Amino acid sequence: MESLFFYTMRFFIFIFLLLSKYTFASFDMNENMQQSYSYIMNLELDSAKKLLANEKSQNSTNGFIVLHQNYIDFLTIIIGEEKIYFDNSIQQKEVRMELLESKNQDSPYYLYSQAEIHLQWAFSRLKFDQYSTAAYEFIKAYKLFEENQEKFPDFTLNKKGLGLIHALLSAVPEHFHWILNLAGLEGGVALGLSELDEVLNDKNFKIYENEVLFLLSFLQINLNENDATSQQYLDRIGDGYKENILLNFTAARLSHNLGENELTLKILEDKPSSLSAFPFHYLNYLQGMSYLYQLNYENAKQQFEVFLGDFNGINYIKSAYHKLAWISFLQGEDDNYFEKVITEGNTSIDEDKVALKDANKNYITHSILLKTRLLYDGGYYEKALLELSAVKIIKDYIGIYDEYWYRLARIKSKLDYDDKEIIEHFQLSIDQGKNSANYYAPMSALQIALIYEKQNELDKAALYFEKCLSMSDFDYERGIHQKAKSGLGRISD
Repeated sequence: MESLFFYTMRFFIFIFLLLSKYTFASFDMNENMQQSYSYIMNLELDSAKKLLANEKSQNSTNGFIVLHQNYIDFLTIIIGEEKIYFDNSIQQKEVRMELLESKNQDSPYYLYSQAEIHLQWAFSRLKFDQYSTAAYEFIKAYKLFEENQEKFPDFTLNKKGLGLIHALLSAVPEHFHWILNLAGLEGGVALGLSELDEVLNDKNFKIYENEVLFLLSFLQINLNENDATSQQYLDRIGDGYKENILLNFTAARLSHNLGENELTLKILEDKPSSLSAFPFHYLNYLQGMSYLYQLNYENAKQQFEVFLGDFNGINYIKSAYHKLAWISFLQGEDDNYFEKVITEGNTSIDEDKVALKDANKNYITHSILLKTRLLYDGGYYEKALLELSAVKIIKDYIGIYDEYWYRLARIKSKLDYDDKEIIEHFQLSIDQGKNSANYYAPMSALQIALIYEKQNELDKAALYFEKCLSMSDFDYERGIHQKAKSGLGRISD
């Protein structure tokens, strides 16, 4: 009788374990999964798909298969921006969520993977202006990350998504805060960056280093603007930009943000050249911009034309034609690229909105101010100041002085002139451009706020951040307001 009981129990234990294998399957970051993730982060998507297919045949219940498949769709949509691919892939989201919900609920990856997929699709939808659904998915991701953090407080990787969300919440405009309060969302730049730094420096999750560096750099450039931190991330990347395409993009943006255009060009010229990688055509646009900052018109034109010829997405099309119009103008030619600005591309991003506005008005600023702007954006500050000194011969040119004082202040700021003189120049730009649709006045208010923040005169900084936010209907409004909002968040932390 005891033997029968013993064998019966063994049989039921075996059945239970067999069922558990399929019902509560594990998340196994084995060699296949590690390599597939590495391929994905270098946009070697076909190679990643082969490994995922191999894993599916050997270990079909591995939860990382689903997550990595979603990574592939996410990066393809974000980089390629093709609406057909987006429409064809979106139906996979619910299928993947159902698969993940059948996995082992005792794993820290159970809620984490679901949150990641919600977050990735939220960003994907933003590419195609699906704001309502994106907001729902963003909130859903936040709630799942929060729940997972409570269940597994020592699971550092959870802070990758949570840190990104916390930082981005700091830039939400004031008039949308009621939504955040209703949804119970809270954030801050300092909190988000510290959480991501924690992941970056956790040796247990070193495989995610490149992705976290990408996220930190994105937030640093768009929200924080701290040169020392940007340099720190650039140093951390080292020569990794030669081997990884996302790090190439990241290093290029960081070096540009630091005003090191020669380094930016070197980075872009040394980008990985794998023929099997998913094409990242935006790098051609960036390379065109870097040549334009040198006033190297022919090389810039070539890169913009390559970008326009190869890219099938929606963003930066109008902007690329806008830059070709600038080149034509500066070379004294009359190629009418503005017609293409009007008829091609989309207006989801600020750069394309400004391009369309200028094209509709057939407007380009004075050639001296345009060249000054380009030289400044490339970090050639002495050359920019020399170029701007020629403005005195066109003092009667109508409508340039809000731009003139703004450009002079930005250049002198980079050349370490006295803060008092710089603030006076910015204030002149505000006074002369406060009723203009140009961005010089609100951007001047933002720059004064940043100077006062650096001086720890936080009341004055807050006053000018608020002044910036009080202005509206100007070029690049979304990005400038985002930085002002982020500044207010920093000084109130």
